[in-house]
Amino acid sequence: MAKMSQTVKEITQVVVFLIIVGGLLLVFVVYPLNRTKAILARPGVDEYDPDSLPANNISAFADLAADVDTFRVDADGLTSLACVYLTPAVDSGVAPVELRGTAILIHDERQDRTAMIPLARALLDSGLAVCLYDQRACALSSGRYHSDGEYEAADLTEVIGYLRIRDRIIHPFVAAGRRAGADAALLAAVEEQRLDGVIAIEPYITSSRWLDILMAEHDMYWIPFRHTMFKFWYELRSDYAPVYRGSESLRPPQCRTLILDTEDQLADEAVSDYVQTADSGQIDTEPLPAEPDRLQERILTFITSLGPGQ
Repeated sequence: MAKMSQTVKEITQVVVFLIIVGGLLLVFVVYPLNRTKAILARPGVDEYDPDSLPANNISAFADLAADVDTFRVDADGLTSLACVYLTPAVDSGVAPVELRGTAILIHDERQDRTAMIPLARALLDSGLAVCLYDQRACALSSGRYHSDGEYEAADLTEVIGYLRIRDRIIHPFVAAGRRAGADAALLAAVEEQRLDGVIAIEPYITSSRWLDILMAEHDMYWIPFRHTMFKFWYELRSDYAPVYRGSESLRPPQCRTLILDTEDQLADEAVSDYVQTADSGQIDTEPLPAEPDRLQERILTFITSLGPGQ
């Protein structure tokens, strides 16, 4: 009987040990590994083939009163960005419209460049040239995973270089982005002197805010060291090693900047710290208009305020 009791005790200890090990594996390996893929990978990443990307066609822009030119930019030797350059259309025999400026529009990383068509239409109607492109790991561009804005900023710089070489930049020249697209514009503008202005809609600002916002939006369960674990598995999956951006490492853009977000997000300490890194008046913050028409109007007003050739 005593021997049987000892056997039962040992079996119980082994079972408890296996349960603990299984729980740890679930919490620190399986769950964060699964969530990084669900949150930061492109849709259908398992079926993604970089050698068979769809054609960079203009069908999505057929309803715009615009002349359309498509092109691709090789961002880093591995990432090919599907881009389109739009100018207001003119009738044959009529002198071209004198462009009032140029805007690059960078979509929310959960969408693609077609999400920016309503804004592009408003800018075209106001006489601006517009460049749109699918961010890495989105739609017609290559790449399996998004980053927190660091790699997207490098992508934006490459697109700007492409436009500059081909004399397609008319000042004022602005970059307007949403979420990771907003961070791309803010980060690129730290060094990019060709930009006259940046419009950042719902930017993440810091890596911690990036992770917190994504985890909240996807209802991630709380786990110990969740930022560290999420970042570890993300880097392992994606092969990205972006610089971890904290409030202490923030650098302001070298141009006029407008940040649009909800009032509670604008009150966040990271956003306040970021605004304080710049000279007075260089970065403005305003509540994000709820209506698309009002947002388009505010963006146009900001671009107009820059004046020609600023």
